Amino acid sequence: MTGHTRLARRGPVYYHRAAVPQDIKDSYPKAEETFSLKTKDRAEALRLVRLAAVEVDRRSDEHRRKVGLERANILDDLTPDQIALTKAAYFRHLLDEDEDTRLGGFVELDDDGRVMGDLPEDPLPTFEEHGEVSEDWATFTRHQYARGKSDAFWRDEADEVLGWEGINLRLSPSSPSRPRLVRALQEAVLDASEAIRSRQMGIVIPTPKAPSAPSPEAPLLSGKVREWIAEKSRADWSEKAQDDHRQSNARKLVMP
Repeated sequence: MTGHTRLARRGPVYYHRAAVPQDIKDSYPKAEETFSLKTKDRAEALRLVRLAAVEVDRRSDEHRRKVGLERANILDDLTPDQIALTKAAYFRHLLDEDEDTRLGGFVELDDDGRVMGDLPEDPLPTFEEHGEVSEDWATFTRHQYARGKSDAFWRDEADEVLGWEGINLRLSPSSPSRPRLVRALQEAVLDASEAIRSRQMGIVIPTPKAPSAPSPEAPLLSGKVREWIAEKSRADWSEKAQDDHRQSNARKLVMP
């Protein structure tokens, strides 16, 4: 007895092994999820296989949801309520992500710029850096919003948010609703940046309840956004704005 239906052994090493569910078998890229747990210890393998099973099931559910979305009808237009729902879900996600960062705590530096205490395995930003990232993104978004501009980032972002659980919509690439949807997402960023700025000052700004049940899989205000800011700023910002942006991001953690 291995102690778990997905726990298998190949020689002394334990593996996770599970067949792909029948309802997604035809569209899933593999017939089974088999991979090494990289341990020869049974107790450790039991712990790891439980964690692996949860992650594999999550991937199966996400694949199932995406396939269902791909097979859904493509809309030619969005209603005002659908756009409002998407904007509210995006705004909530940004504040929820900000709250998660604060709950995790920030890296603190002493007067000489050295890390205080032990550096986490997954380093968090400093309090100041966290505020700067939000301000940088808001500055560029404000630049585009004022000019009625959009780009590939926003078009991809719109499709991603529309695909969130609780929204589950597909919109035609040529839909006249796209500019209005992108503008609504930009408004959500600007509203969220104001809320985050208040949180930076210690003002209580609750994260709103989900308008439906969106559960995005990937953090949006993250490294992807930081890279996007840097790339787009070089192309679209004025020379002064570029200099200000480079200076605000020049601070780096100084290791002991």
